[in-house]
Amino acid sequence: MAVDPDRRLAAAIVLQAVRDAIEGGDPDLAAPARRWLAGEGVDLVESLDIPPERVAAWLERQPALPYEQLPLFDR
Repeated sequence: MAVDPDRRLAAAIVLQAVRDAIEGGDPDLAAPARRWLAGEGVDLVESLDIPPERVAAWLERQPALPYEQLPLFDR
């Protein structure tokens, strides 16, 4: 069974965000990835049939970063 290329791309984007989010040694990478997964990335996560509550719970279980880069601007 062939996988939809759009779904495959969405999965790759979410996977990279997860990898970045667990990068505790680089808060400049992890913090924006965590914010994206909790915010703008929710639609993409839902498109993969992953409940956003599951992602939110996973994010809450991640160890705190030594510092968190704040967003440079707010939309």
